[in-house]
Order: sequence, then structure tokens, then C-alpha cells
Amino acid sequence: MIKCKIHRNWYLWLSLMLFFLVLGFYMFIVKTIVYIIKEGVSFSNILVLILCLSFELFIIIVIKDFKYIIIEGEKKQLKYYSVLRPFGCILRLDDFDNKIKTSETSVRGEYEVVYLVRKGYTAFKISGLFYDNLKEMDSYIKLKRIYNYKFNLKLYLQLLFTGKIKIEEE
Repeated sequence: MIKCKIHRNWYLWLSLMLFFLVLGFYMFIVKTIVYIIKEGVSFSNILVLILCLSFELFIIIVIKDFKYIIIEGEKKQLKYYSVLRPFGCILRLDDFDNKIKTSETSVRGEYEVVYLVRKGYTAFKISGLFYDNLKEMDSYIKLKRIYNYKFNLKLYLQLLFTGKIKIEEE
């Protein structure tokens, strides 16, 4: 069994993101809706509401990849906890066909990412941005690795924001 080792600075980052998510939801969305109900609808109110909802959606997209992962090699399962799944979720590694190891770029630089592939689609992401022991976790996942998969800009952005793309093996 192997547990992920999360970078220390990401605990602070996650706490700040959750704080901004809750504060933003209350301050901008709830207050804007109450103001619209009391004062009536105007273009600027709707614009502020859409902008705030977009900001909230962006924060959710960012924090959805932050997971606490436990890989049990003998049971062939991966258990993870996240903000969106606080009670955990168990994934059987036998349900996955392949894995892809690629790199992504952020403000902090380039980092490695492992995607687990199920039925031709990427289904689970393990980001090296958050973990000190990504290589060790990758070695515990005994799946066939797809090498040199060609990502174009559209696929890369789709993978970055949605986490799901169709993988066509050559």
C-alpha cells in the first residue's frame, strides 16, 4: 500500500481556495441574487452574476484535481478523497485499460501527470503538481503504459479543463 505525499504548501493553497469558494459564493452570488430580487434586473447585475459564477466554476475546476490518494497494490484498487468526494471513492485498477504519463505546464513550471484510461477515455488524473511521490505512485499502478501519445492544442486544453479525452491507440 502506498499513500500520496502531498507538498506542504498545497495544504495552504487548498485552504485558501476553499475560503475563496465559500466567500465568493456568499459575497457575490447570494448577495447579487438578493439585490436583483429587491431592486430588479439590470444588465450590470446579470453581468456581475455571470462573472462571479465563472470565477466560482474556475475555482471548482482547479480544486477538483486535489485528491488524497491511497493505492493498494495487493487489492488492485485506488482510493481517493477530494473536496467533491469527501467520504472517498474506491476505483478498481482492473477496470482501467492503460495509463498515459504526460507533462503539463502551470505558473510553477512543468510537472508530470498520470492519466488512467478506461474504455478509450481518460478517466482519472494524478497530478505531479500536488505530490512529492508521483513516480512511486505511478510504479504501483500496474497498467500498460501508452508511450508518445500525440496531444494537439485542442486535446491538451480539453484534457486540462475537463480531464476527459478520447484516446486512440496507434
